[in-house]
Formats: sequence, C-alpha cells, structure tokens
Amino acid sequence: IPSLNVNNNSMEHKTYTLNDGRQVHLRSLQPSDKEQLVKLYSSMSASALRWTKAPTGEEIKQIIQYPDYYISMVTEHDDRVIGHGEIKKDSEKRNGELNVHVHQDYHGVGLGTVMMIALMNNATGQDLHRINLKVAAENRKAVRLFRRFGFQQQSTMRETFGGEEHDAFLMSKTLKL
Repeated sequence: IPSLNVNNNSMEHKTYTLNDGRQVHLRSLQPSDKEQLVKLYSSMSASALRWTKAPTGEEIKQIIQYPDYYISMVTEHDDRVIGHGEIKKDSEKRNGELNVHVHQDYHGVGLGTVMMIALMNNATGQDLHRINLKVAAENRKAVRLFRRFGFQQQSTMRETFGGEEHDAFLMSKTLKL
C-alpha cells in the first residue's frame, strides 16, 4: 500500500490515476467545499447510498467548523467532488470513526482504496490510537476493503441502512499501542 506525506491536520494534494485511467485529485476538505459536498450527496443514487447515511448540510457544516475533530478529505474529477472521506475523532482525540463515500460513477475503480490510504496515513500521522467503523455485513466489497487495510470484526449488531434493519459489523484497527 503506497503512503502519502502527512502534515498535521491537512493532507498533501495528490493526483492519482484510477484503474480505468481517470485522474482524480485528493486533498483536504476546505470550508469552500460545503456546496460541492451537498451536490455530491444529492447526486448519489439510492444504490450508492444503500449502505451509508449521507451527512446532512448541518453535519457537513460541523465537519468544516471543527477541523481539529476531523480528518476530512475530498476527491475531485473534472472540477467536481466525487468522494468524501473522514475520520471523526473522539473528544480526547485518541480514537476515530471512519466513513468513506464514493459517487456511484466511481465504484470499482480503486477510488475507495486511494481514499483509505490517505485517511489511514493521516490518522497515523496524527497519533490516533484506534479507528472504528460500522459496515453492513451484506456490503461485501466494503468489508473486503476494510479487511485489506487490517480492520478486524469486533462484533455484529443490527443497524438501519436505507430504512431497513440489517446485520452490521463493528470493525476496528489499532494504529498505535
């Protein structure tokens, strides 16, 4: 897995070529991205949002307003935001909860992997101890991606996705002992 240079709360702007040849730009979330994020989530299909909950405008505002509690990044293609990833830190800034969202036009071409590399490297650079996440058990591609990055299943619970209850895995990865 390649690594990115980490600089405190921001990540270096990087360009990546996806498996289908498209070039995307990865960078830290900026306050000016709020409108683009709202557009991203409103343009995502029901199937792309099936296993996740898109953040509301108010939640996006929180992410932008309190950057010390988030490692947050966007990916762009053709001057539009196509992916958003974040690690929300706990109140002690010791552990975090991971979320990755990819527009359906970019599924299956390596964008989730690129975003995971950046987020995990940044979390390590900020001395976070543990990263947690919840993922629908039926979302096999995401479960495989998280396992590839060393996340391990801690428990199974019932969680609501798309208005229906499903099994979900609570997964975690320890970054620093």
